[in-house]
Amino acid sequence: MRGSPIVTGEISARAGARTAEYRNVRYSFKAEFFKVLANPVRIRILDALRAGPQSVGELRARLDTEQATVSQHLAILRARNFVMTERRGTTILYEISDPAIWKLLDAAREIFNNQLVSVRTALEGLQNETAG
Repeated sequence: MRGSPIVTGEISARAGARTAEYRNVRYSFKAEFFKVLANPVRIRILDALRAGPQSVGELRARLDTEQATVSQHLAILRARNFVMTERRGTTILYEISDPAIWKLLDAAREIFNNQLVSVRTALEGLQNETAG
């Protein structure tokens, strides 16, 4: 019975289920995206790459971290398309894949700083209450 209310309702229900499924996939993707940023070494690597493409050795020196650690985190960043590589002779250089990542890190830093100001203000208020 094409066009009947029952069939139309079933189609709407399936479309709604697909929309909900798509929404869940999007949120899962976002969660996985932010998991990549949930490591201080990876954030430091991304910040270091603001200076331009760099080798593992250059990043290791800049971050004062073991080369194996830098390589491990670069592999994760590369697998998730946060960085890309370019070979120059025998050297592999890493660079940011999308400069919008820096905007995201800058926004996170701003939010973090705002939260610190709020906490500091609250602590100063408590200090004044106990002193008074």
